[in-house]
Amino acid sequence: MELHISRKTYRNKVYGCWLGKNAGGTVGGPLESLYGREEMFDVWWYPKIIEGGMPNDDLEIQLVWLQALRDRGLSLTARDLAEYWLDCVLYNYDEYGLHKMNLKLGLQPPVSGWYNNWFKDCMGCPIRSEIWACIAPGAPHVAAKYAYQDAICDHAGGESVYGEIFNAVVESAAFFIEDRVKLVQLGLAAIPEKSLTSKAIRLALEAYLNGLDWREARERVKETVYSPIAQYSPINLGFQTIGLLYGEDFGDAICKAVNCGWDTDCTGATVGAIWGIIYGRENLPEKWIKPLGESVIVSNGIRNIYVPKTLGELTDIVCSIGEKVLSYFDTLVKISEEDDFTGAEEAIQSSISRIKSLWDLSPNTISHELASVNISVTYEDGPAVIPYKENRFTVTIENTRLTMISGRVEVYAPKEWILKPNVPQPIKLRAGERASFAFSVTAPAAHVNPSNECLIKVILDERPRPAIIPVVFVGSFRWLVSEVYREPLSLEASLPPERDLNLYCAGEKWKEVSWPENSLEVESFFMGRPGVIYLRHFIYSPSDRRVIVGVPNNSRMRIWLNGELLHETVKPLPLRPNYGGDGSNYKSAEIKSGWNHIMIKLVRGEEPLKAHFTIAGSEWHDGMSDLIRCRFPWES
Repeated sequence: MELHISRKTYRNKVYGCWLGKNAGGTVGGPLESLYGREEMFDVWWYPKIIEGGMPNDDLEIQLVWLQALRDRGLSLTARDLAEYWLDCVLYNYDEYGLHKMNLKLGLQPPVSGWYNNWFKDCMGCPIRSEIWACIAPGAPHVAAKYAYQDAICDHAGGESVYGEIFNAVVESAAFFIEDRVKLVQLGLAAIPEKSLTSKAIRLALEAYLNGLDWREARERVKETVYSPIAQYSPINLGFQTIGLLYGEDFGDAICKAVNCGWDTDCTGATVGAIWGIIYGRENLPEKWIKPLGESVIVSNGIRNIYVPKTLGELTDIVCSIGEKVLSYFDTLVKISEEDDFTGAEEAIQSSISRIKSLWDLSPNTISHELASVNISVTYEDGPAVIPYKENRFTVTIENTRLTMISGRVEVYAPKEWILKPNVPQPIKLRAGERASFAFSVTAPAAHVNPSNECLIKVILDERPRPAIIPVVFVGSFRWLVSEVYREPLSLEASLPPERDLNLYCAGEKWKEVSWPENSLEVESFFMGRPGVIYLRHFIYSPSDRRVIVGVPNNSRMRIWLNGELLHETVKPLPLRPNYGGDGSNYKSAEIKSGWNHIMIKLVRGEEPLKAHFTIAGSEWHDGMSDLIRCRFPWES
């Protein structure tokens, strides 16, 4: 069974996608904030009109992916996209900055998106789905494959992976199917039913099918998958679905999505894109499209890419690549002179059944496909090495040749690290067979660096040598923790630890701890009761530099830098531990060349305390991989 789409229809729908996305993002852009709000918006026209629309990461990062497709070809992987993150994207919002820091430390996808990334359930990747759908019209398994490779760079293991797959599938199917209920159902078939993303979308769908008002549908979604973070993916996928299903026309659809709140530019943009694919450029109302013009607007946070001058030019480039993709992957879709959508639903359902294999891929496993064997490394205890604590990893070898192979696996660890087992492991595998080998490393504090490398060498008998595989471990963060003071429960009252603001040794009554991520795991010290605790941390910088320092938390904090009070919480806010700020717990500062001393005071009230520590460059809020935070000064 083949599906035929004419070049005219194909272009019309791709063009509609970009125009619709631009319009929806422009409606929602001025309303976007860091946190969701209980009240709905009441916006039914552009709050602010800028010709070409507002610069938006929703679109411009997809221009980066377009550049990657043109440079690297159609067999694009997450590893390729990771390089373009570092080459082309300067800004570091939320998950963008956290995963780019992991890349700088040497971690590869999917671990780069999984480790130390509080925002992996947020909207950074569901908003990037259109490029994959537009180059794979009517082939949702291909769109989903690309979307998965994209999503795991900065969201591996998170709900957002399902959000991007859902969007890519709906948008790919929308080239051949107009029924919006069926499109949502097809998208749901492509993601796990037990995921929160599926739950939010199904709530919106059921509300629509049961005749509930769209405002009631919004309340049901909000109450069931609530998060105070405006960019939380499941709630936004639910609101997006409300706009898509309840929309009576293009403008009504994008405005209803936006009026639900939360990540308003993203939901409006995605609904606009889907509507544009379904109905095409020719059927989008000039009222909404004409005021924005044809220009492609890109912010100064994007560099080193070709930017199409108009959305029409963008459309032509995408369609050209799409024709190659459909042929390369041997899909059922053919570009022809006439449209023939007969059997589209059956063909697309068959395509979607091939997506489920993505569900079981592990976010803590990095795979390498080599000529003779496939090698994968699983971080059983995560990539962060805690001094003197065993960290386990598993190496799996799969024979991809047609005959038996034999040889050995050798692992090399950094100097002074203890590797177990520390002898070569023999390999003997039949064709298609695989074997796993368990290893562990233990490192002394003085020999842990921000980035550390073990090496896996597979030596095969009578075969060319495969590549040597790096296994990167990052240093955990070393802290000193005080006892808990039960009273006075106050930021202002000076307690004994404040005598150690300039102390460059361990001092008395301070406990050494190491934490694998930015999270300050102090809740257990409070024994479930209110109190005050102090933490000390040391940061080595190779140069003087301006930074932004943050202690995002859900209570109140005070922070000192090199003995001077730097900042305290302006007002309590929900936890939002990014590099750039939350409006309350961050402050610009100067750190000096050499060692810098941080002291933090945290107050716990009746609720469990959650807190993180972040430090980033002041201009683009980028993580700094050359800072040493994994050792105390006396351990260097």
